[in-house]
Amino acid sequence: MEQTPAAGARVGSAPVTTRRGTDVVAVTLMLFFAVTGMSLSLIPVVADGLQASFHYSDSQIGLLTSALVFALAAIGIPAGLAAARWGGRVLAVSCVLYVAGSVLFAFSSSYGAFIAARLVQGVGAGITVPACSAIMADRLSPRWLGRAWGIFGCGQGVGVVVALLVMPSVVHAAGYRGVFLVAAAMEVVFGAAIFAQRTFRARPLHPEGVPSFRALGRALGAVAMNRQVLLLSLFNLAALGVMVGALAWTPKFLQSSYGATLSVSAYLTAGLGFAQLIGNPLGAAAMARWSKIRVIFASMALMTLAIVLVPFVPGLWPAFVFVTLAGFLTMAYFSPVFAYIPEVVDKPDQVGAATGFIEVFGLTGSLLTPWLFGLLLDNLGSHDGYIAGYVLLAAFGLVATAGVVLFKAPGTVRKLGSTPGGR
Repeated sequence: MEQTPAAGARVGSAPVTTRRGTDVVAVTLMLFFAVTGMSLSLIPVVADGLQASFHYSDSQIGLLTSALVFALAAIGIPAGLAAARWGGRVLAVSCVLYVAGSVLFAFSSSYGAFIAARLVQGVGAGITVPACSAIMADRLSPRWLGRAWGIFGCGQGVGVVVALLVMPSVVHAAGYRGVFLVAAAMEVVFGAAIFAQRTFRARPLHPEGVPSFRALGRALGAVAMNRQVLLLSLFNLAALGVMVGALAWTPKFLQSSYGATLSVSAYLTAGLGFAQLIGNPLGAAAMARWSKIRVIFASMALMTLAIVLVPFVPGLWPAFVFVTLAGFLTMAYFSPVFAYIPEVVDKPDQVGAATGFIEVFGLTGSLLTPWLFGLLLDNLGSHDGYIAGYVLLAAFGLVATAGVVLFKAPGTVRKLGSTPGGR
């Protein structure tokens, strides 16, 4: 449904209605999102160096990822509400905070400072998905929204691939400091690409005028009571919990269980990132052929099976295959879940709030899994700890798979606009 500004409403530039324009917006946002995906994978790359220099335990190393994810979750709802009011301008705040956190980590040498740096970095990165969701729902035609999510979600895989293929060379040359300075430089470049385009500098198109803070608060209350939003949150929680837990500990699992070097284990785990690059657009294409909820169900069920088998299969390469398959499935769900949002909320100003809400739930899973996995290793030892850790990840997927049966049929919910594959 195309939106026409009401008289006196304060609006920005014209919406994007062409396929080519949609692709430009989606690719630009995808590159910005890639830095968030990269951030989740940086600690496994620098873990050996940090442990050698500062003698940190496995749970302390896991907590460095959990700190980032805690900040990602904490900022999700405020970022969604801010984006509903100010649009792409909030991405400037994201860029500044991410760069500040990365630089702080690079020049720190104490555990407290490392945690603080990851929190600041996480707040910056956490603005990305809620803000981009509100921008795409506001600026793009419903006809192309599913396609845009398919492109945007590839940023997760791109970030993982960069972290696990490029950053090992950086850490060998310049240590953890070099890794985080490179991350900061990438954010500056992609941030510049964002603000070179008027679409991102303009305020949102508000048919009913700019929403007040009270209206945004009501929108948040409405999505918190929306069963469909809660179930989408559960699906996101499971997939992110599995993905981040696997990224945080699979490189060390391959080293510990099969004698792989840091570089080899990082390169093999990068297969998870490549799989995500394929999984996200295929998930978007599949929801156009079948239904969104069927794609979500298949993703959750097969992800659960793949991740639980990782510590039980014999040999390095079978483990690599199942981790890669799990990576594919942790992004196949992404486009269907987020493309559902404009369909399951009642008003346009609830899109940002719903996205933030889904992100908070999802990131809660990824906040817990790296730290809990590390605790299991500390208390059970290497062999039993890895088995328990991967079973823990599978438990998240199992709960989400069961939750699919509670999701209301898409044809019975109110829609703000139609998208391909909505039924």
